[in-house]
Order: sequence, then C-alpha cells, then structure tokens
Amino acid sequence: MSVWFWVCIIAIVVGVGLLLFDRFRGGATRDRRRWASMREWEYLESDPVLPSRWRYGTVHQGGPGVARNLVSGDVPTPDGPRQAYAFDHEQAGRISSVLCAVQVQKALPAAVELRLPSAPLPDDAGLDLLEPVGERYAFVSDADAVRPLLTTRLADASDAVGDDIELLWAEDAWVLAAAPVGISPDRMQDLLADLAEVATALEEGLGAEKKSIPS
Repeated sequence: MSVWFWVCIIAIVVGVGLLLFDRFRGGATRDRRRWASMREWEYLESDPVLPSRWRYGTVHQGGPGVARNLVSGDVPTPDGPRQAYAFDHEQAGRISSVLCAVQVQKALPAAVELRLPSAPLPDDAGLDLLEPVGERYAFVSDADAVRPLLTTRLADASDAVGDDIELLWAEDAWVLAAAPVGISPDRMQDLLADLAEVATALEEGLGAEKKSIPS
C-alpha cells in the first residue's frame, strides 16, 4: 500500500512539474513574440537551417540543432542598422541556450572565441589560446589574422557584455553569444546592443589592420 502511495505522489509531482514547465515555456514564447511585434521584428516558431550557418562556440559543442522561438530584425547603431537574430537553441532535443547573433559589416579573417575563466575550455582542435582580452580569454583559429583585432576597444566591449554570458564568439560576418535559457526580453535586447558594439570594435580593428599594411 505504501509503495503505491509513493508512486502516486511521484506521479503527481512530475505532472505538476511538467505543467509548470509548459506554462513557463508558453509564457516565454508569448513574451518573445510580443517583444518582436513591438519592434517590428519577424517571429518564427522554428527554423531547422539557421544554426548551421555557424560552426564555432556552442554550435561546435552540441551540433547545429534547431532554432526555436526565433526573432529577427535590425539592431539600431550610430553606424546604421545591423541584422540580428535571437533564438532558443535546441540541441539533442533540448534547449541548451539562447543564441544571439549580430552581423559584422565585413567578414573576419578568422574565428575568435572569447570565454570567461568560468567557461569550459573549447573542445575544437582548430582553436588555440592566444591571450587575455579584458576579463576573457581569446581562443582563435589563426593567431596572426586575429591578433590585430584584439584591441582595447574590443576588450571593453566584451567586458560590457556581462558575466552572465560565459561565451561569445565571432566568425565569418557575425558576432554571437550564448545566453542562459530563460533570458528576459529586456536582457536580450541589451545583449544584442552589446554585441553590436563588439562588432563595431572588430570592424575598427579590421580597418586599422588594413591601414598598417604597406601599399
């Protein structure tokens, strides 16, 4: 009799937990959709292709997966609007993080991951530790190509992203960050603005590098 009693108790607890989870997920979806509508961004429930655009960061760690609860639009900056995405990143059937991505105006010569000391080391054999950048450590795919981009402005911009973002990275023409699951719309908006500043800092480094090359 007591065994069945505890089985029923466990079943009730699990059921309540699943119900609360569904309500939380539904509330998060409504918040994201409302946030997109207020800013005239597009909202899409699912995109199985978008994450495969990138290969570093959490994409390398857990695979491209699927973009859920996706919003896309432009982040305003003094230099003009930048294309951006934010979505719940589903990998191996579960949401592992919220990915935010902001476009860089020109493609970068190599990839760079900026990790807080608390973040796990990258498991990508193609990335090597280069040097500290502010509070973060830079792991790069090509040291000679990336070193000129690691400026004081980039260090300040990456520090401003915040300690809740252990990993941000740049590849091709994008800057990305892996945010905790359940990030609020307001925090997501601030993060997108911070990533736009990181993109600007990288572009400044690109410009300085070109000027230093003899004609």
